[in-house]
Amino acid sequence: MKKEGQCTIIVNPTSGHERAPRYIPLLHSVLSKRFEDIIIRLTEKAGDATDFARDAAEAGRDVVCMGGDGTINEVINGMVPVNSSSTFGFVPFGTVNDLARALHIPRSPQGAIHMLETAVKTNIDVGRVNDRYFINVVGAGSISEAVGKVTIKEKTLFGSLAYYMKGMQVVSKQKSYHFKIEEENGTIIEVSSPLIAAMLTDSAGSFHNLIPPSERNKGVIKLCLFHDFEWLLALKSAPKLLAGMQMGPDFLTVVSFKKAHLSIQENEPLVTNVDGDLGPTFPLDLEILPNRLPVFVPAHPREDQGILPRFLKPPHIHLPWEEE
Repeated sequence: MKKEGQCTIIVNPTSGHERAPRYIPLLHSVLSKRFEDIIIRLTEKAGDATDFARDAAEAGRDVVCMGGDGTINEVINGMVPVNSSSTFGFVPFGTVNDLARALHIPRSPQGAIHMLETAVKTNIDVGRVNDRYFINVVGAGSISEAVGKVTIKEKTLFGSLAYYMKGMQVVSKQKSYHFKIEEENGTIIEVSSPLIAAMLTDSAGSFHNLIPPSERNKGVIKLCLFHDFEWLLALKSAPKLLAGMQMGPDFLTVVSFKKAHLSIQENEPLVTNVDGDLGPTFPLDLEILPNRLPVFVPAHPREDQGILPRFLKPPHIHLPWEEE
């Protein structure tokens, strides 16, 4: 492979239980086969990744980061506002790694690093919520708030299942909000829901296939309006959710748009969760930026098969839903 261009590696040293720095030599070795010049920068505080990414993009350098969903979101917010053709790559160290799942990027550090050696470039959509950019999902509601309180210990013990468990804890005391959605074309939708999620991919909290195949249209934001959950229905549908199967109209309605204003009738503030971190409060201005960001993806992607945490999958036993 012919070397060309320059690259900045951004590393969150606390990611993956402080395992990320161990992979710097391997990442540097792999990227040295693609790039003539490489700079390594380690974050020390919130906002560093955004600053480093902005500097790199302004200089026309590609950016590869190692970190969780929060670090990835910071890097996106540094790169997107810059009028640059810089390409983004990442090595996932988060608990759920929704973006990696959506782009079929290996979720093991070694796998993702070796993927970069032969990776190709593709352009993906980026969303904007008020003055902030997101790459996966903006959630709001009592369940979203509860999921945002999952602790590091819970994520370590239960992995992605921790998010489902935390959400189930508030099902019986969920509160519905009266949302008003005003689309750019004049369409107005008013709905009562305990949880909404503006999604760019079909995966949130590591649960994929939340959006029906017919709704996965590139160039739009898919707004999932979840219905009031009942305990029995939630428990009955749990195996389908964990297996990554369609939830159906009993659970949610999907609305697609390119630009919209979202507000709530209640006077109390409602906080959002943006790509796993605390986001702005309502009202929200949401907009899709089609094909805004060049990203390194596998040259030969493999479809993800099922999403049950590994410790729940018995070895050498075929799970019937894995081929659906």
